[in-house]
Amino acid sequence: MSDSSKRMANPSDLEHLAKLLDGRGRLGDKLDEAFTRASRLGVEDKLSVLKPLRSWTGDTAVDLRRRGAILRAEKGDPQAAALYAGFKPEDFKGLALPPDAMLIANAAIASGGKFDAAWLKREPGETYQDWLQRIPGDAAAKVSGDENIGEMVGDYIELTALASTVPGAFKVAALGTLSLIKRFKHGDFMKAPGTTLAQILKGRPPSLLPARIARLGAQIGRSTPPVVLNVLTGSDRLAQLHGGRLYAWEANLLKVGNNVRSASRAAGASRLGALRSGAGAALRTGGWWRAAGIGGSIVAVGVGAFDVWQEGHPADAFRRDKLGYVSKVSGVAFNTSLTAAMVAPNPVTIGAAVVTGAVYGGVTLWQNRDKIREFPGKVADAGAWAGKKVAEGAAKLADGAKKLGSALNPFD
Repeated sequence: MSDSSKRMANPSDLEHLAKLLDGRGRLGDKLDEAFTRASRLGVEDKLSVLKPLRSWTGDTAVDLRRRGAILRAEKGDPQAAALYAGFKPEDFKGLALPPDAMLIANAAIASGGKFDAAWLKREPGETYQDWLQRIPGDAAAKVSGDENIGEMVGDYIELTALASTVPGAFKVAALGTLSLIKRFKHGDFMKAPGTTLAQILKGRPPSLLPARIARLGAQIGRSTPPVVLNVLTGSDRLAQLHGGRLYAWEANLLKVGNNVRSASRAAGASRLGALRSGAGAALRTGGWWRAAGIGGSIVAVGVGAFDVWQEGHPADAFRRDKLGYVSKVSGVAFNTSLTAAMVAPNPVTIGAAVVTGAVYGGVTLWQNRDKIREFPGKVADAGAWAGKKVAEGAAKLADGAKKLGSALNPFD
């Protein structure tokens, strides 16, 4: 199919054809089902003539989506590059399409063959998040013509993501361990992760916090209107009435919500009305900051779980990248246990967050140990490359100025 014939096609039609081939319950699934049944009956050899059709189905579906993606890229569709890479729309539905990563990717596939876009294609077992993390570095290598530059950009992105997650996991593990010690040694109630600021503003800071910061935080809390403070940090009164705890950050939000729901039902409220009352009480008890943390953690669980699902069969994914797969699975487990601990702080949920946080942080650091060690050298090499390019540019500028001066000088 030539470029001109591609432009005459409708991308939606091409994608529909692809879905008929490899969509759920379509030709690809029916072929797999037929071969599975034949294998159980011991007559798989009777279908040997159809074996090439199985690979043709998948390859053709991918090719159709890539052709449709080229048309979409020419029209500025931000999803074009992901479709060209081999992902299906459901693979990135509801997920972010970062403009900085997609800009050069879309430009590459809309260039009409002038720019090799093979580097965009999805690698075996590569998830959407992995692909988004890879393409900025590959793009930098293509533009600069220097593989080290690409590696440095890719490593920087990965190490930045690592720096934003791993320290938090270790922090939860350390503070959770301290909380468990206090619980079993002194009988202290557990505190929900992510409520440190609420504790500071209400004059109940963690014992490890410097006294000067604690005093300043308490002063800010006293000068904040009580209504605003309760909205942000949670209602201690509701925690005492319905949760059996003195402070909001100690309350089990599920218990608070259930107690209020039961009381509303006893007072004659409908099931829906009682449910709304319970959810509202739990939200007011937790406060806006805690609720936002819970919501963010739930999103992280969903994104991480979908990423693991995209890896395919666990045994195959583990075989491809043992440490990488364990890191992803432990990340999902950590965010799940952290969500549970923020909703219902108790020895079980806090203990789970401690264990999974330590595993996730340790495995992720070990997985990236080579990148951490080699990154300074790559930065130095990139600096030398940049210096060389600047020197070359300066030499060209000086040469151009000399030629211009010669052209303007009538005696030369």
